[in-house]
Order: sequence, then structure tokens, then C-alpha cells
Amino acid sequence: MSVYPPTPTISMIHAGADRKKAKRPPNVGSRELNSQENEMLFQLVGSDAVSLTAAVVQLLKSDRGSWRIELQHGVVSLVKDYAQRAYFLRIFDILDERVVWDFKLYKAFRVQSFPQCRKLLAFEQMENGEDGVILGLNFFSEYEAAEFKEHLDRRHAQERKSNTPVRPGMPMVMSSSSG
Repeated sequence: MSVYPPTPTISMIHAGADRKKAKRPPNVGSRELNSQENEMLFQLVGSDAVSLTAAVVQLLKSDRGSWRIELQHGVVSLVKDYAQRAYFLRIFDILDERVVWDFKLYKAFRVQSFPQCRKLLAFEQMENGEDGVILGLNFFSEYEAAEFKEHLDRRHAQERKSNTPVRPGMPMVMSSSSG
């Protein structure tokens, strides 16, 4: 009987790596698209990213208090990009098979909804030197607007939770269950 642990095999090494890698959520498409259109969207999202939610929208821009259409139509997706380790709002033209708008979510990103216009979500553009410019997503469906806002709010809450510092001076208690 040997006192040394067994030499790890390739299968043991790969099994350990698989356990460390969290299982990725499935792609989620738009209810307004058929399954073939959603598959086209997922192909555009790519293999190293996932669509957490998607919807059919127009992109609006507000300058000096009035809205104008910046992009007539597209499919917006809340994308978790694993390669870039970031979240994005990306609008795709699935027929032309391309990304037509890309917006990296910044720290403390929040969207605002409006009771008088439940298909609109608005947010401030904080990058590219365009502070104070308000962008809006005008959704085709009220349901998808509400679902999209819920995903963005959940992401914001998760970000706040992970950024909450442990108060200094508070000992961390480690307990073990025996039983």
C-alpha cells in the first residue's frame, strides 16, 4: 500500500476544471420572434456569450427634451459576454446578420420605466463623452419591456450585493455543521 496519493490522470484534471466552471444559462429569445428567428439571434450572440433576455425594439435618443428615432427596429438582447467579462445591451439586425448597436453596461447602470408609457425604458449614456444624453428602448410588447426591466433590475441588485464591502472590525464567523 502506497502512502502517496495517486498521480492525477488527464480525466481527473479535466473533471476538476469542469466543476470550477459555472454552468452557463441557456439563451433566451424574444416572444415576438419565431424559433427560427431566435436561432438566428443566438448565432449572432455567439458561442462565448449568452442572451439573458431579448425583445423587439426601436432605439430612441433624447436631446434637449424631445425623442427621435435613432434606429428604426431591431432585436435588443441583454448579453452576458464571457470573453469580455461584461454585460451589454446589443441590438441585432437578424436579417442582415449583424450587430447594429452595442452598449456596455456601466457600473450602477439603471433603467427608468414610465407608468404612462409602459413600452419605454430610458437610461443615461455615460460613455463616449456624451454625458446627459438619454437613450430609450421603445418595445414592441409591454410584456417584453417589463421582463427586460426585471432582468436589468436583478442585474443591478446583484452588482450592488457583490460590491457591498464587509465592514471592518466585524469578525467573519466560520461554522461547520456536524451531524
